[in-house]
Parts: sequence; C-alpha cells; structure tokens
Amino acid sequence: MKIRETVASPVIRRGLQFAAILLVSAFSAKAEFVVSAFTAKTIDEDNDVKVKQTGGTDLTFHDAQFQGKDFESPQYYGLRAMYFLHEDKPGFGFGVEFFHDKEYMKTGGNLHVTGTRGGIPVNDNEPVNNTIQNFNNSHGMNFLLGDVFYRWVFGANHGAFVQRLRPYIGAGAGIVIPHVESEVYGVSKQQYEFGGPGVQAVVGLDVKLTKHFSIFSEYKFTYADLDESIPNGSIQFQPMTHHFAFGVSFHFW
Repeated sequence: MKIRETVASPVIRRGLQFAAILLVSAFSAKAEFVVSAFTAKTIDEDNDVKVKQTGGTDLTFHDAQFQGKDFESPQYYGLRAMYFLHEDKPGFGFGVEFFHDKEYMKTGGNLHVTGTRGGIPVNDNEPVNNTIQNFNNSHGMNFLLGDVFYRWVFGANHGAFVQRLRPYIGAGAGIVIPHVESEVYGVSKQQYEFGGPGVQAVVGLDVKLTKHFSIFSEYKFTYADLDESIPNGSIQFQPMTHHFAFGVSFHFW
C-alpha cells in the first residue's frame, strides 16, 4: 500500500496542478457569457420504424415519413447558455442546450413492411394504419446537450459592419427525452421517457446589434438513436433532422 501511494501521489499532484493552470488561464482573461433563445423550421429525413411486441411481432416499416409541425402548438423552441473563454476574441466556447423538437409519423399511406407479425413472416406493401394508427413525439423529442463551439471575431482592420459578424461552428452530445404518444393495434399509450442518445452539428452566424444583444441564424443537423415504449412493446427509429434556426442572444461579462 505504501508503494502505491508513493507512486500515485506525484501523478495526482501533477494532475491537480495542470487542472489549476487551465482554470487560472481560462478565468484570467475576460470571459463572455451568452444566453440564447431560438425557434426553427425542421425537415425530417425518411426513417425505418421497427415495431416489436410480445407474441412474435417484429416489423420494420421502411422509409416512413415524418413531419415537425414546428409552428403549431406546442411550438418548437430552444434555449442555450454558452461560456466563451475570451470576450470579443475568436476561440472556444462551452455550454449546455435544450430544444423542444417534434416528430409526427405519417400513417395515412402504404409502406413496404418486412419481419414477422404474430410469428408469421411479412414482406409486403400495406397500409401503415392497419398496425400503427398514431405515433408521434408532439410534446417534445427534447434534446438536452452539452456543446462545444468555435467562433470567429473580426478585428478593427475590418469594416464596422463586418466587425458585428461572428460566424461559428459547433457540436453537441447528450440525451433525448421524448414524450411518446402512440396507438398501435387500437391501443393507446403516452408518457415521457428516456429515449436514447442524441448528437448535433451546428454552423451559424451571429450579428451583434448592441453591446449586449445580437440576433443569429444557424443550421443544425441532429441524429438520435431512440427506443420508445408502445403498448406491449417498443418502437425503434433513428431520426435525422435538418433544423433552420433563428433567435436572439444576450451577452454579458
């Protein structure tokens, strides 16, 4: 035990010293905090939907279509808080983000369905609503993500208007908390639950209006791997969504 302590102590000490140096470096410069609110118009990619239920049902509905209905109640909205290491300078920012996306499966048409229903093989085109009368995440396919952003800031050698522009890129990862509403074989169910992991990639442009306020527009691409509860089983799908977002930000130091 004494030998282990002797070896480990310098390693722990150096690690703590390194962490302290990073913290001092980060807070020695004047940092910038940015709080943002936004909404978006979304476009959902077609997606395979897998229905699994007790009794030998394991079906895949190929290339199902979804829609967001972003500006219908409950509306799409998002909130983000970022900490940039330096005020009015290019560099990295770190933060947390929540946004209330939505997914509605279109169940009115026919789709190619494969798998088994009650243990019997299926490989045919059939009406979706023979099996799934309703499936959506209308009270939110809610993303809660940790973000890392990088922004560019233009200096005094650029024109006054260009200095107001701050392009940025970013990425985030976290969890998706959906409110699942389903009706399968005539049996309904709805609840909030942990659906699975989610990630995003972001590219955007922030335009400063005053010292403390700005507006921004950004494109986000999100991916999630969800396993959601339905009566006597689950629905699995991997939604991929394009978000065209716009909003306002408040900056302070």
